[in-house]
Amino acid sequence: MFYIESRLPVKLVYFEGCLNKEDAYNRERYLKTGMGKRYFKNRIKRGLTG
Repeated sequence: MFYIESRLPVKLVYFEGCLNKEDAYNRERYLKTGMGKRYFKNRIKRGLTG
């Protein structure tokens, strides 16, 4: 929390919900891989431009 507090204000641009911790953990691990970063970048780009 300290890391974010020193960089306020922030804007939430993307959110994913998971049913349990295991699903959330696996999704986060995927998004931190090379393919996951590419997916995330494309998702944000397309989502913000319509």
